[in-house]
Amino acid sequence: MRVSLFITCLVDQLWPSVGTSAVEVLRRAGCEVVFDERQTCCGQPAFNTGYRAEARRLAERFIGIFEESGSDAVVSPSGSCTAMAHHFHALFD
Repeated sequence: MRVSLFITCLVDQLWPSVGTSAVEVLRRAGCEVVFDERQTCCGQPAFNTGYRAEARRLAERFIGIFEESGSDAVVSPSGSCTAMAHHFHALFD
């Protein structure tokens, strides 16, 4: 299985070892892990503070990047950012 790893802004800035550990676990599970360095924030901070237009722009970027990956799944070591991806529909008509 080919998976795209979404490393959140929080992991990237504060706990990068979480990202490398996630890669290790996924590889041990037999996954091919891909990582696109263009990825940025999922938009959760903007969404939670009412900045819907800004959150939508980040959601559009997120969706575009991960659609291009050709992966079977997107995996993230963050429950809250994963939950945000499930709320993307609220940002679009």
